[in-house]
Amino acid sequence: MTATVESLIHEYTRRYTAHDVEGVTELCLCPFLAIREGLPIHLADREAVGGHFTRIMDAYRDAGYVGFSPVAIDTHQLGERAAFTTVRWHALDIEGNVARDTLTTYHLLAIPAGWRFLSYTNHF
Repeated sequence: MTATVESLIHEYTRRYTAHDVEGVTELCLCPFLAIREGLPIHLADREAVGGHFTRIMDAYRDAGYVGFSPVAIDTHQLGERAAFTTVRWHALDIEGNVARDTLTTYHLLAIPAGWRFLSYTNHF
């Protein structure tokens, strides 16, 4: 299980860094819940999820972040088909320096197509 969850995180990272909104959205189930700065953001459908990730990816790009690296992945199994995964992220600037060090926890569900995101919570 851990290996497949880690594969999902790495694929998410690849798509996110490539600014592939459709690809990131494909990894999410709807409705989707994002929690940022302690505030819930309810996203009812794929269009809302895509719009959310577009805004977030644009904001990170505009802040000068050019890449992201999952430096630690800690998964807690919730039965056979669900998990909480906390990722320590390094956001990288154009010179490859760590510009931001954060934690995000994801609620994941295994469906026939593979692991998918139900929600995320930023730890800031």
